[in-house]
Amino acid sequence: MRAVGLTHPGRERSRNEDSYLVKTGEDLTILAVADGMGGHVAGDVASALAIGVFERYWNELDLKEPPPRGHFAEIIKNLIIKANTVILDTAARDSDKAGMGTTLTAGFLSGSSLTIGHVGDSRAYLVSGEALTPLTEDHSLLEQLIQAGRISPEEAEGHPKRHILVRALGTSSDLEIDLIERELNEAEALLLCSDGLTSMVRDAEIFRITQEQPDPLLVAEALIKLANDRGGCDNITVVYATEIGRRAV
Repeated sequence: MRAVGLTHPGRERSRNEDSYLVKTGEDLTILAVADGMGGHVAGDVASALAIGVFERYWNELDLKEPPPRGHFAEIIKNLIIKANTVILDTAARDSDKAGMGTTLTAGFLSGSSLTIGHVGDSRAYLVSGEALTPLTEDHSLLEQLIQAGRISPEEAEGHPKRHILVRALGTSSDLEIDLIERELNEAEALLLCSDGLTSMVRDAEIFRITQEQPDPLLVAEALIKLANDRGGCDNITVVYATEIGRRAV
């Protein structure tokens, strides 16, 4: 397993409200991306709090006895619920942070087994030699309109309401979480990213870059550069993992 994470504020924002986590062990890897809700007070605080819950879990984990793969979905769900509670409690204690929220897309990898927990419009993709395949679905107003057939994916590009979320951490104590489980192979890679990438770079272009570079760090750098070259209208975060199933180095 080779995994890297990079983040950049973009060209239009002075503050980076994205956070990410990359933790690799011999038998368990945890990857996560959180995007503080744009236009909300303390979005950077919310994303950092969410990632912090997963980082504390990692720090307290006995890596010699990692949890069984069959428990990953329950663990991720409980960690996301905990992160949501931490954000809500922090906002309740500090009026300056009222209304803060964040997306969160987090994955546990052990061997070839992947489990993802997902809330919001950050994304996870499976990358193979043939295609870039979305593993998550955006929890956004536009995605609902697309699913309902009211607008086309092409009409959604550049839409003024493209950043409106229908699900995010910090908005309600009653949180609905998507859980995705999948078996991968060594020829596949995993990409997690914030919408600062996907709003600027099309899936076909992301796929092309993953095929041009064998090094995950070079892939992450190239993706962020292209998003910035296109205008960098938002914070950009990329987490990229290759050599799935091999022990981390």
